[in-house]
Amino acid sequence: MTPIGIEELQFLVLTDEHRSLLPTFKCKNNELRGFLIENALDSQRDKTASTRLVIYNGRLVGYFTLVTDVIKKKEIVDGDGEPTFQYSNYPALKIARLATHQDYENRHIGRSMLKKIYTIWIEFSHYIGCRIITVDAKPEAVGFYEKFAFHKALIGIRKLQKRDTVPLYIDIRKELEHLGYDHSLTEYEETGRAERN
Repeated sequence: MTPIGIEELQFLVLTDEHRSLLPTFKCKNNELRGFLIENALDSQRDKTASTRLVIYNGRLVGYFTLVTDVIKKKEIVDGDGEPTFQYSNYPALKIARLATHQDYENRHIGRSMLKKIYTIWIEFSHYIGCRIITVDAKPEAVGFYEKFAFHKALIGIRKLQKRDTVPLYIDIRKELEHLGYDHSLTEYEETGRAERN
């Protein structure tokens, strides 16, 4: 399968105008498809979640949904976070859902969605303190996130046994700096500063 580059994709904030497009999305996980078709617009209107659609050549090939979150300081590995941080919880941006159309799997759509989420985090972090990105991954998706430097949260085995997902996180500020970006990370920004003011 030929990879699809991020520059070939459109990322659109979900609106009522997209309602007829939503049933065209097919994926192997019925819960992810069901949320998009039945709940995403209501969550968008209620401001409880924000969904972006990924469009390739006019076709809906993926989507992701973001919400706010926190992660306990004791749940992140040594070396992540800020050594002088005095509080028990880090503020976080959560990937509540991320799915690729089943006909477009293994074409780097997921990778591009993560990169877009990083740009959103950078924009978000100009206004609100936010250090970490979290995700409760389905077991079959853990390997995907681990390829992009997500770590398993340090949660006890007993708590994990009660869940059907695996809590993961990335110290995104640390990771982007490790990749060679400075504190402003302007190369990744979604919009210019003039547009934010």
